[in-house]
Amino acid sequence: MQLLSILSIATAVSALTASDYLWPLPQSVVDKNKSITIGGFTVTSNLGAAPIAAAVASLNTAFTAKGGKASSTKFKVTANVDANNGWSVTGPQNLPGANEAYTLDITETGATITAANQIGIKYALQSLSQLITKDGKLVLAKIDDKPAFPYRGFMLDTARNFFTVDDIKRILDGLAASKLNVFHWHIYDSQSFPIVWDRYPVVHQKAAFKNKDGSIKAYTKKDVQDIVKYAFERNIRVIPEFETPGHNAVLGHIDASLISSWNHSPWDGNSFANNAMCSNQTVPVSSVTNDCVGGVAWWGRQYCNQPPCGQLDVRQEKALVVLDQLINDIGSWFSDPVLHVGHDEVNTRAYGLVPDNWDSVPADAITPLMRNFDSRLVGMLGGKTLAAWDEIATDFGSDDLIPKDSLITLWQGPSADKVKTIVSKGFKNIVLAPSDSYYLDCSPSARWCSSDYERNFPEDKYDIPGFATFSGQWHNWTLIYDFEPLAGLSTAEAATIKGGFGALWTETVKRHNVDRYIFPRVAAIAERYWSNIKRNDATATRLDRFRSSLVNEKGIAAADLSYLGNKEGVVYRTEYCDGAGLTAPGQKTGECCFAGQKKTDSNGGPLLNPYGSHFDPKVNGDYCAIAALYKTNDLVYTKPAPVAYQY
Repeated sequence: MQLLSILSIATAVSALTASDYLWPLPQSVVDKNKSITIGGFTVTSNLGAAPIAAAVASLNTAFTAKGGKASSTKFKVTANVDANNGWSVTGPQNLPGANEAYTLDITETGATITAANQIGIKYALQSLSQLITKDGKLVLAKIDDKPAFPYRGFMLDTARNFFTVDDIKRILDGLAASKLNVFHWHIYDSQSFPIVWDRYPVVHQKAAFKNKDGSIKAYTKKDVQDIVKYAFERNIRVIPEFETPGHNAVLGHIDASLISSWNHSPWDGNSFANNAMCSNQTVPVSSVTNDCVGGVAWWGRQYCNQPPCGQLDVRQEKALVVLDQLINDIGSWFSDPVLHVGHDEVNTRAYGLVPDNWDSVPADAITPLMRNFDSRLVGMLGGKTLAAWDEIATDFGSDDLIPKDSLITLWQGPSADKVKTIVSKGFKNIVLAPSDSYYLDCSPSARWCSSDYERNFPEDKYDIPGFATFSGQWHNWTLIYDFEPLAGLSTAEAATIKGGFGALWTETVKRHNVDRYIFPRVAAIAERYWSNIKRNDATATRLDRFRSSLVNEKGIAAADLSYLGNKEGVVYRTEYCDGAGLTAPGQKTGECCFAGQKKTDSNGGPLLNPYGSHFDPKVNGDYCAIAALYKTNDLVYTKPAPVAYQY
């Protein structure tokens, strides 16, 4: 058996082609069936050294990490851009719509790279770095390449848990290696405001999380501009999200009257109906009934999807003024022509538009409010292109007010049905982040977006006495890879799909495990939208080698391909739950039992019958209780140990 295994590995290695080294797979690879010994690289370009310095540094790091032996005989790489318009990409504002194609021809005497601009040069150097073998040799090949989709991205939430500038740069390094080109930054939310905003310093002073020494965790203007510059050097756009009008509790620190239902407690359903379990369905006005008259409505007190509650009261002029100031003050720090304005999970009840004892919410109850708001919001963007979650096109009756060239980020499913609806309303630019495939936080710690299979296999779960825990797994890399972005769409509908992105909401993610939540799974998304190919028998081997590069060359603590996200040991909560958050009234919950929730109420009392899923409404449960089991500031990034390259 041992001899057979050795022979199998030897056979596999001897059968390697240039394509086996590359991720994402280029559009065309001609293998020259030869590798050569080199002594390092020397790169010259008509661009000069500065624009491609980061890519050249990555190339040299890859050579060293893969056992390359430096010598005086360097392998010459000539990387030139188009003499007519090769200097057209001078800053982040030039990245959208730019030509990303390149050719790379590696011969025994040197490599030649040609591209329209610096973007293609950087991608070619990235591909060149992958063609170094585990013993420092260089595989000869010719590559002609360009992406299948222009938008290939990743979204990071820095509001539920804070991530340092160094964390973000490390993530950007991994995105660049994957040839992902958009960093969608969900900067703030109801849990925290990690931005130093000089106009209203009270917001970050009161709503930013704290380090051990009491200093605030917040990004300065310099930090943001540094991240934008770092991303540009790696071909990555940075699109900021100014979440509104939902998830805006933090702005209440400026003036409590700006926020509707700020810290409403409990934040979710507070009991059960005596006659029947109610449904919380969104229905037309004509179908609304108060079908919970025999008791407290099932979701009768739900004012937000998670604590703390609070929505911008867009009925007030002063609230619109503050939002305009936020968008223009902080938005000016970003060079990208697109600005995201949220619009997900806007809660009708939080505006007092339906009685508490109504279980059903009329679908159009919020329409007049949102039509007025969106007509004003469009004028706040200072000429930037609006981006928003898909609700803006489908839920508020304001779609006719939204420019049709807006970027719609789709998270709800079924994806094809949603795309058809959005296209029917005239929108032309859609990018996909379906929660049932691309939400990277979906796991035994956050099960709402998991399939029945994912919830049940593997069967083991965390042993945390007194707290609810569940079996299952996250969206594994094969499920992510196998999602077909254009399935079920007509040619015209498919033309509106500009790409896709993985999203990491970080309620259950800390600094010590953020790398493995992202990588290498986001690289599966990268290949689908760069190469637009289906998974085959060689895919796992290529991805595993790419993972080795992430670990060894980028210092990214990427998960093993076999890891299913089910060994974290604890269900983590947002940093809002640390310290004083453990007793904050806004964290009170009437419902049980989601992952990590204590199985008893605040007084240690049991769940109520007959459904066994709600606490006594006079007492309620504690959403944050599990945060007493750990200290967020002790959970920090650790550089991973090197791993072996397979070939």
